[in-house]
Amino acid sequence: MRQTLRGVTLVLLVAMFAAVGVGIGSNLVAHFRNLFLYNEVLTLVQRDYVEEVKPSDLIMESIRGMLRSLDPHSQLLDASMGKELRDDQKGSFYGVGIQFDIIKGILTVIAPIEDTPAYNVGILAGDRIVGINGKNARGITTADVVKKLKGPKGTKVAVTIEREGVPGQLEFTIVRGKIPTSSVPYYFMLTETIGYIRLTRFAGTTAAEMSEGIDALRKQGMSELVLDLRYNGGGLLKQAIYVSDMFLDEGLPIVSTVGRLQEANIVSYASSRTKLPHPPIIVLIDEGTASGSEIVSGAIQDMDRGLIIGTQSFGKGLVQTVFQLPEDWTLVLTTQRYHTPSGRCIQKPYSKYARFTGDQKESGDSEKIYKSQSGRELRGGGGIHPDVVVEYATTSTLFRNLQRKNIFTLFGLHYAALHRDLPRDFEITGEILEDFVQFAADNGVETTPEELVKKRKEFVETYIKFRIVRSLWGNTEAAIVYAKVDDHVQRAIELMPEAKRMLDEVYLPFIKNNRKQHEQPAQEGAASIPESSDVAA
Repeated sequence: MRQTLRGVTLVLLVAMFAAVGVGIGSNLVAHFRNLFLYNEVLTLVQRDYVEEVKPSDLIMESIRGMLRSLDPHSQLLDASMGKELRDDQKGSFYGVGIQFDIIKGILTVIAPIEDTPAYNVGILAGDRIVGINGKNARGITTADVVKKLKGPKGTKVAVTIEREGVPGQLEFTIVRGKIPTSSVPYYFMLTETIGYIRLTRFAGTTAAEMSEGIDALRKQGMSELVLDLRYNGGGLLKQAIYVSDMFLDEGLPIVSTVGRLQEANIVSYASSRTKLPHPPIIVLIDEGTASGSEIVSGAIQDMDRGLIIGTQSFGKGLVQTVFQLPEDWTLVLTTQRYHTPSGRCIQKPYSKYARFTGDQKESGDSEKIYKSQSGRELRGGGGIHPDVVVEYATTSTLFRNLQRKNIFTLFGLHYAALHRDLPRDFEITGEILEDFVQFAADNGVETTPEELVKKRKEFVETYIKFRIVRSLWGNTEAAIVYAKVDDHVQRAIELMPEAKRMLDEVYLPFIKNNRKQHEQPAQEGAASIPESSDVAA
């Protein structure tokens, strides 16, 4: 038995050995020693371990362990998981609504997908999910995350979360719902001239949705644009390139992919597609801005095409290539890194995920300084650093507790059901606050109207109105209400003259003086970039 297993295993190992292309010029002896050692360990475990184990199971675990040692993204998927990976980018699925990463063995939320169950109960970018349905989730694999968090509509999943700055652990119960893969949930005019577009992810129809939104806003008088990429965790790489292409003149670099193989080093340039008539642009980013949305904001920043405001983005800049293997296995393998036009690597070193892992190491002085095309200094070290920092305003513990228990959303549904004839210009009155306080008490949270609005009165009242409006008239009307107390949006309106100055005095003169220099061959555009996408559940 032992000799037979040894023979079979050696055949497999020699095949693996040949597959990686180890030749005579390599350290042949060392490679064979390691392969024989692996064979001996596998044989002894299969023969002498206290319980019977299947050699095939051991080999599969060896492969998975090998991939885990590379990075959190490389993984081997069975037929069903491979199909889910492909289906996620085509339509919709039922789950909790997060884009995630496995960082140092911890399931970490990159961004909650807007208007999904996880978003509505208050899951935040950077939350570390350490338990699922009462079981330890540390060391979980990507495949297991998808299996545990996706599920039939209306079913519940309990998650235990550790959040930086919050002592102990938080418990959330999330009711699974439909997770859309649409990209632009709403757009509207902020002022007579400033349009606003919310872009939540990069799916197969993103470029078309963006074009539709921009055309509609231009008909309403838009000549300046705020592009909101907050909590946009990424998606399809090519769609991120197409969106960047809308704002940059032909021949300008958008993103490069850098890998070990020569053919992996590809630069994508803006094409000759029909362009917008150069509106000033401000892009909103935050810690949930990742991957494809970092490509867009990085290209606009490096080319001095617009202002980036908010907080430092997540720093997810690895390209995964999908390989179809025999017997319906799928290998997702990290093959490249994203770099912005100035050369900044978007991927943040794992040791620097202080906000997301509890690791207190600061990048600080070790970050390299890069230059935009006009010579502005840009910080390296991973992620996109905004031109103007705008932090999220703090909310009270009471507010966060009400949000975590989904009280605001439930009250919005409740109040809307009883007041279908509510006028669109209604305001939050003392009577509505009393109704909210009673509803909160009925759902286990005791408070008073005075305590409720003690901090940030206008914000809390507008947030209640936002939830009622969304239940009655939908996302667009609700977003218009919320924009009035959204610090990032209001700061963008204030800074639009600066974005216009940058356009007129920096970007347009640069294009005029360097147009011929930046005419690049079309074959190095998005069509040459390998497709890549981010995982959601």
